[in-house]
Amino acid sequence: MPEPTPLYSLIYRSQASRAVHEVTLTSLLRKARLYNQQARITGLLLFAKGQFLQLLEGPESALSDLYARINDDPRHYDVRTLSYGPIEARSFPLAPLAYKFVEAAFIEKVAGCVPLPADIGLTAGPCKEVSQLLRSFAQDRAAES
Repeated sequence: MPEPTPLYSLIYRSQASRAVHEVTLTSLLRKARLYNQQARITGLLLFAKGQFLQLLEGPESALSDLYARINDDPRHYDVRTLSYGPIEARSFPLAPLAYKFVEAAFIEKVAGCVPLPADIGLTAGPCKEVSQLLRSFAQDRAAES
């Protein structure tokens, strides 16, 4: 079934505050999944050694609202947009928020592959290698369901 509004994808990276660790992530994920489901947002959250990397997909207005909340959230700081722009289809159509604990090197690889935007607005998507890694993760998650 086609989406009722155009879809956008947002990838950002941030540093976790000291209050965030694996145990507190369970509560964060539960609340985020409920919010995302209601807002028609899907995506993936990666966490490694105090770093978040998140890919979000959904209607532009819903992503804008959520990103404003993320920027104001005291559980992390130094929020940096890595990629933002329109997409044709979701990579995580069945996941309000997939989650994976990863090695810090993977987050560095993703962040290093996406040039930081000079201005606010649409940016280039991640490189093919990172896009494939994220798609593979999405397919693995779908197979686990």
